[in-house]
Amino acid sequence: MRRRSIALQLAVWLSAGMLVFWLGGAVISTAVLRSKLEDAFDETLRQSAIRLLPLANREVDDNGRIRGPVPRLLREDNRGRGRRTEGATVPGQPPLAIESFTYLVFDEDGNIRVRADDAPAALPALTAANGFLFVDGQRAFKSTDRRNGTGILVLETTNARREALWGAVAGLLWPLAALLPLVGLGIWQAVRIAMMPVQRLSRDVALRSGANLSPLNDDDQPVELAPIAREIEGLLGRLRAAMEAERTFAASSAHELRTPIAGALAQTQRLARELGDHASAPRLREIENSLRGLSELSEKLLQLSRLEAGFARSETAIDLDPVLELVIRDFGAQSSTAGRVRFQRHGEVRLIQKINPDAFAIAVRNLIQNALIHGAADGTVFVEAGPGAGIRVRNHGPVVAPEVMARLTERFSRGTTRASGTGLGLAVVATIMAQTGGTLRLNSPAEGFGDGFEAVLDFGTAD
Repeated sequence: MRRRSIALQLAVWLSAGMLVFWLGGAVISTAVLRSKLEDAFDETLRQSAIRLLPLANREVDDNGRIRGPVPRLLREDNRGRGRRTEGATVPGQPPLAIESFTYLVFDEDGNIRVRADDAPAALPALTAANGFLFVDGQRAFKSTDRRNGTGILVLETTNARREALWGAVAGLLWPLAALLPLVGLGIWQAVRIAMMPVQRLSRDVALRSGANLSPLNDDDQPVELAPIAREIEGLLGRLRAAMEAERTFAASSAHELRTPIAGALAQTQRLARELGDHASAPRLREIENSLRGLSELSEKLLQLSRLEAGFARSETAIDLDPVLELVIRDFGAQSSTAGRVRFQRHGEVRLIQKINPDAFAIAVRNLIQNALIHGAADGTVFVEAGPGAGIRVRNHGPVVAPEVMARLTERFSRGTTRASGTGLGLAVVATIMAQTGGTLRLNSPAEGFGDGFEAVLDFGTAD
């Protein structure tokens, strides 16, 4: 399921809102402009009629003849469209400007006295009153001289009104078309910047895990996110308390079980020696083996509880050579493992790492124990230090299937072996390496062998 982006939705809706408001403003502006343009064009018609009518009265006699030379404005070849009315002035009025109109001068009987070339051949039906009217869909203005009945009809001959209106509308919309993508991009960037605290909070929460339940810092969070950060902090606090109680219980239980288990094991071993070859001796050996397994399990649980507290990581780099040598000597000193662990040190080994020495000893000990238990009977375990920052533990034995090996680092996961074990050894080692920034690599067959198993502690990323 594809999840929706809040930032994208905000950017889209804000851009759409801006578009709607701009279009609304354009509609209102268009209405106002249309009203103003209508008034301006109407005033032009009216002024033209007022200026032309006195000229017509002066130049046309009672018989309809034109007296003397006709001013350019009233010449019969004059086309009002697009011509400047030069010399046609009325006292107290400014010269007429270029207009797209034509005109008819008529007497009181409706006979045309003077007309422009593009004017209608016949006088259309007119109302008796002076003023604005429409003639064949075109705006016109009629004016009549009350003294002699001479009148004039000025008509528009072009779509200047519509062209002017649409030009104004285009002037309002073109900036919108050009600026809308830029505004949308700006809104998108602004929303992304505003969403940065959400991303920061998400990253802080993602960093929390079972090994890191440190409190969240909500001091720099905005008002909208501060309650969420506080609720998450409360949840983390409850989780810390629950995990701490679980760790305490596991550690206490494992610690408290060690003494009675050790005592029971000692008593069982003593009883077995006293009974000698008694018929119950095999049953005592089974009890002894069960107690040993329980002792190992309690030890591994105690190790896990310490690891859950994050004790494996060290703030200072420590030389691990003495720790490694001590672990190897311990196996050599035990009668059951003496001579089975072969150690090799390469010349370019780097074992100065930021890891708790106890955690390092636990990791190496678990790997060697696993190799001894699950390898070939009485087989040799090969431990190599280096080259570089790594420890390699190999043995001979059956090859482990890839699907089985992929689960070996899970808790209580064991392979197909019949050997005893808790299923926690590799899980403990993997946890130690994860806390210290290193890696645990498992291979089967072992490198250089045709069989067996190999575990590699790589501290290359933990320097």
